[in-house]
Amino acid sequence: MAEQRTRPVSRVKPATVFSTVAVGAVTASVVAAGGPAMAEPDYPSWSEIEHAKQNEQTKQAEIARVAELLTGLQQAADAAVQASMMADEAWRIAVDERDRAAERERTLARQADEADAVAEISKIRAGLLAAHLAKTAGNDLATELVFAGDDAQGLLQQLGMASKVGEQANTVYEQASADRNTADALREQAADAAAERSRLATLAQTRADEARAAADAANAALAVQEQKSAELYAQLASLKDTTAELERRRVEGQAHEAEAAAAAVAVAAAAAATSVTAQPGRPAQPAPAPAPGGGGPAPAPAPAPDPAPPNAGAVEAAIWFASQQLGEPYVLGGAGPDVWDCSGLTKAAYAYAGIHIGTHSATNQYRTLAGRGLAVPVSQAQRGDLLFWGGGGDYYHVALYLGGGRILEAPREGVPVREYFIWGSPAAAARPTG
Repeated sequence: MAEQRTRPVSRVKPATVFSTVAVGAVTASVVAAGGPAMAEPDYPSWSEIEHAKQNEQTKQAEIARVAELLTGLQQAADAAVQASMMADEAWRIAVDERDRAAERERTLARQADEADAVAEISKIRAGLLAAHLAKTAGNDLATELVFAGDDAQGLLQQLGMASKVGEQANTVYEQASADRNTADALREQAADAAAERSRLATLAQTRADEARAAADAANAALAVQEQKSAELYAQLASLKDTTAELERRRVEGQAHEAEAAAAAVAVAAAAAATSVTAQPGRPAQPAPAPAPGGGGPAPAPAPAPDPAPPNAGAVEAAIWFASQQLGEPYVLGGAGPDVWDCSGLTKAAYAYAGIHIGTHSATNQYRTLAGRGLAVPVSQAQRGDLLFWGGGGDYYHVALYLGGGRILEAPREGVPVREYFIWGSPAAAARPTG
């Protein structure tokens, strides 16, 4: 399956992207509801381009205008793609929570069944003892004792035995009552768990609908970008007496350089933060334990300043498995054998190498590995490490790092599993084989 998009995903700083995503999401929802869309930029006509070429100053102004329009198109498309990735991860987290609730429901139901069986046995024991006491009481031991004469001692022994049976019956009754209360409490908890699982299933469906809408919006934004940028590159080439393809390569090359510079700044900032956390002669600051699931904000432990080297055998096994999936389509929730999403691919790749890295969620995979002390600074990422996009303990994309600035990933709908260069600025890294 051929790639539909061969250009970098991210062209702007993270803060700009996040603000643009918010605006884009609102705009998309308004348009989807049939409301008015934001005004379209004023694209130049070919007559304006020809007129601008008559005057050098006007031509330069038009070149700048076209370049700005190209940048705006790329930013809008990239923001839509990121919004789609974030919506996909929100669905994965919701599914994680739903599945945990379903497992809790099953566990409580099984425990309630077992407690019901125990309560029934206790009830039978109590009933048998009650029947025995009733039979003994029917002999009227007190009357026999009054007229017993020489046999009074034997009757007293019978009375003592009856008393002990009564005490035992009381104990059995209390146990039977406690067993029934336990069974009823477990059954009530199982019912609550079923209701929670149902709620989370509805939420997961809502997140699935949102992910579908976000993917459609991203594809629409990319289609607009491709259509409009093709003409803008042709106009730019006409203004500069070059070719559209040359202008495209030049603009994309500059964007790639800017992206690499931004990534380098992010890496340097991460390295500086790590050095502050663990300075020579001073122990690293303790970090809170990661949340067990994908949902809910929870600061992840800081990367280890001196991570252990990767296990080469496991690394190559995971990369080999992932490389066998190249060209296979992206499907949200895909975990093989022939469809994948980002965390489904990384989970399966390391499972093939015999390593559990977490659930089917980029956020959960980072928190799981960081909780084991396997987070590493992005600046120290090595072949086989996982790179994560996002921040603040929540991540919307994960990819296998191949080394040399290359990654292997299942990127998004419409783009199959691919080998690619590092796009944007990964926020975190972890070493499953450390």
